[in-house]
Amino acid sequence: MRPQAEIFQPVSEFGWGTFVPSRFTLDSYRALWNGDFPLALRNSAFVAAMTVICGVIVNALAGFAFAAFDFRGKNLLFLLVVVSFMMPFEAIVLPLYVMIQSFGWTNSYKALIIPEIANGMVIFLFRQFFASIPRDFYEAARVDGASWLYIFFRIAMPLSWPTIATSSLMLFLTQWDSFFWPVVAASSSDYAVVQVAIARNINFEQNDWGSLFASTNLAILIGTIPFLLVQRFYVRTLVSGGIK
Repeated sequence: MRPQAEIFQPVSEFGWGTFVPSRFTLDSYRALWNGDFPLALRNSAFVAAMTVICGVIVNALAGFAFAAFDFRGKNLLFLLVVVSFMMPFEAIVLPLYVMIQSFGWTNSYKALIIPEIANGMVIFLFRQFFASIPRDFYEAARVDGASWLYIFFRIAMPLSWPTIATSSLMLFLTQWDSFFWPVVAASSSDYAVVQVAIARNINFEQNDWGSLFASTNLAILIGTIPFLLVQRFYVRTLVSGGIK
């Protein structure tokens, strides 16, 4: 909230002036709204929302299958799921890019959303929760003629709101903080997300520190709001999942 020329002036002498500007201005924020940053906010919000909606359903179905069914290779497959969220993304980015390029998905929302839907950690959390539900619930519903999808949507999912809230938060923050993959898969400015828009304030010729700090503040603020709303569910789910 300082004028561009005064951003680094109070750094040499540490004091109140380091934190409280002598002259307040919103010029940096006005410059953001007059540029491409609102488009980046909309892109990130859309990508994050679609990832959360699709991701919760897909990962919950996978977790329910691991918890409710017995099938050949179940333990091995679940081990692969657990290992998947320990693997650094940089290790798979090249084959992943080759795949989405072969599908013709580069510079599209599909490239940003679909690879992030399946999440090993979220599957693990749903599996831990669904495994804690007594199997008598499922068996009683089956005796009454309920299908497995009916049991999933009408019995299992309504009981799992803490896990749904936690998973939604994890998927949202993963997409909101995403930088490397959007740069690789969707380099067009029409599909730029928040973190890419922030990074574009830095280049070899000139750094726009005012816009850089202002856009970072907005990204942090928006990313913090959902965490504050569901933090108690987040902590409860991680603790219970670890104990189980």
